[in-house]
Amino acid sequence: MDVHGLACDIVDRYWDEIVQVVRDLVRIPSQNKPPVGEEKACQEYIARYLERRGLSPALYEPDQVPGMVGHPDYWPGRSYKDRPNLTATLPGRGGGRSLLLTGHCDTVALGDNVWSTPPFGAEIHDGQLYGLGSADMKGGLGATMVLFAALAQEHVPLQGKLAFESVVDEEEAGVNSTLAGRLRDGPVDGAVIVESTGLEIHHAARGALLINFYFSGGGTWLEVGKNGRPKLDAVAQIGVFITHLDELRAVRRQVPVPEIYRSYPDPAPVQVTKVYAGGWGSEVPIAVPPVGRIELIVQALPGEERTGVLHQVEKWLDRLVAQNPAVFTSRPRMEFARRWMHPSATPADHPLVTALRQSMAQVTGAAPMVRAGAYNCDIWALQRTFQMPAVVFGPKGTNSHAADEHLDLASLRTFAEALLVFICHWCGIA
Repeated sequence: MDVHGLACDIVDRYWDEIVQVVRDLVRIPSQNKPPVGEEKACQEYIARYLERRGLSPALYEPDQVPGMVGHPDYWPGRSYKDRPNLTATLPGRGGGRSLLLTGHCDTVALGDNVWSTPPFGAEIHDGQLYGLGSADMKGGLGATMVLFAALAQEHVPLQGKLAFESVVDEEEAGVNSTLAGRLRDGPVDGAVIVESTGLEIHHAARGALLINFYFSGGGTWLEVGKNGRPKLDAVAQIGVFITHLDELRAVRRQVPVPEIYRSYPDPAPVQVTKVYAGGWGSEVPIAVPPVGRIELIVQALPGEERTGVLHQVEKWLDRLVAQNPAVFTSRPRMEFARRWMHPSATPADHPLVTALRQSMAQVTGAAPMVRAGAYNCDIWALQRTFQMPAVVFGPKGTNSHAADEHLDLASLRTFAEALLVFICHWCGIA
């Protein structure tokens, strides 16, 4: 069978439907706002779509899966009421390898970003589809669900089992739902997470220690301390904290760097993602902020564990406080509001990676870049917890987690063709 020709034909005939489904998904808000989220309507849309095409998707709440709440990797404190996972399966005719196509339907919160297009408008301009979640990751998810249904409708005789999954609560370091999917349905021979990668194949992902630091001190802007000097305030502490972060970064640059991350100029970055002190606006009184907060992400590399990374951060913080007693009357409080994200990898020469690379080359005429991802995501739940080979592969997206997020439609089409070719090669055709 001419697999490439089959893929091109299916994508040609289903392309308008793919674009429409992606636009529909973007127009359905599914923001993740821990401990809750609003993914239900999006998941129900996917279920109805698959049902209309003769498939039998299942919706289930992740924490109701037997063994989930007691699992060592379960992260407590999230609510899954009205936040169902979705799964569907094409059983295959036997003799082939099984494959999971998985993605998340939740998006980050809209926040106070100022958009130039409506964030839920799914408008298309110059071949770019704009909207919250368009790149992360409703573009890849929407295309994949249409292709999954098309394989069934076109009666493509796959040998291996093909599963499609849309999970909730991936953003904000959720991951419980990805774990629940494998506890419920079991491991498979390979998995593709259809997150935006710019058509690169990412076989590894960084880990992350996510920490909230709390600073306190000070009073009103007119108060002075006992020595006649202004009272200490949280802003001064934040300033010293931030100006000394390079010392922590220097420590992190001394960790052993696996070969797959040596191309990055900063393999294990330390990044401030949120800073708060005192609020803003005319309804906030003029006063020295009594409290402040910083959200910090310390990225980790394959081979590192949480205890070692945390020890480095705590030693740095202890030195900082000891060297600046006039600023820190007490050690800033640390809070871990999100789970430790494990770094993980599938070998770059694994058959899953090489087969996907060959499929992409068959479609485009050039082999894609294969490298380790610069982010952290739920891939570790597959690679580490269930010992499954897995990669991240998807279309080109821009401005994820920011205003004017958008998806490149030309790359979405290439992604769809390459994914279909890969499915046929990996699962086999009877």
